[in-house]
Amino acid sequence: MIILVIARSTDPHRQSEALRAALGLTLRGAKVEVITGRLLTPTAERAAATLRSFGYQVHDADLVEALGRADAVEVWT
Repeated sequence: MIILVIARSTDPHRQSEALRAALGLTLRGAKVEVITGRLLTPTAERAAATLRSFGYQVHDADLVEALGRADAVEVWT
């Protein structure tokens, strides 16, 4: 099961929380893919780097393609 986390909030703290939530999902055994724009805080950058180091995608991708790969979607705006 792949959970797509869409972190498109312009609020830096909300974006950071979305990325931390995605990281938390992986700790529970989920596979995630994160769609985000420019990372707005050092916390978001660390969370994204950690996710990438575990082999997960964190990028600004084509949303339609990503939705096609996802089994579930979580949206942070």
